[in-house]
Amino acid sequence: INAEYMGLETMEKIKLYTYDTYLFLKSWFSSPKQMGTLFPSSGKTSVKIAGLIKDAKNMKVVELGAGTGQVTEKILEQGVNPNNFATVEYDPMFCKELRKKFPTIPTILNIDAADILEHLPEKFLGKTDYLISTLPLLMFGPEKAKEIVDSIFKVLKPNGVYIQVTLSMFQPKYIEELGLKATKICISWINVPPMHVWRLCKKTCLLYTSDAADDTPCVDLGGRRIIQTK
Repeated sequence: INAEYMGLETMEKIKLYTYDTYLFLKSWFSSPKQMGTLFPSSGKTSVKIAGLIKDAKNMKVVELGAGTGQVTEKILEQGVNPNNFATVEYDPMFCKELRKKFPTIPTILNIDAADILEHLPEKFLGKTDYLISTLPLLMFGPEKAKEIVDSIFKVLKPNGVYIQVTLSMFQPKYIEELGLKATKICISWINVPPMHVWRLCKKTCLLYTSDAADDTPCVDLGGRRIIQTK
């Protein structure tokens, strides 16, 4: 019985992934620049990305470029409270599917990621712990990419984590121009093409509290403060 159950469960997953792939291909042919890839994230890649969220049940999370919900599903499985989770998707067809798949998530927005500051609920603005983006920023052009990244850091709390999934092996030039530091977390060779997972943060320097007795915006780290450089 268990073997039969596992077989049915596996077949159901294959059907769902096949349908998701069909939706991806359909959307890609109509708007390739918005997609960036021909296929949705694999299950293993999605698990890796969602696994970066620590203490998930107490975290506020925003996802940009949810697609068909491969990563969305794993974020929920990680333990994130749906009420503390907002997901953004530009494609109306994908957004419709997301609302069917995840009825417990109240904030599923069919908007351009550049407009998140206008549409995200107040509780996420400057208060988000993790922002996970699978947006094809390299295809948007440098100006729009900068606009989106700037908005992302306004959504995140001062010590929030920005995870960017991209097809690029190297960090884009605009990352340096924005005063950001990019650290590659992992590569998923399972995806077609392979996906590179980066953690982006504002360049910082560490100073002892006694050395930083001023009004500079910072994060208290138990005796030390992180001072953001400009």
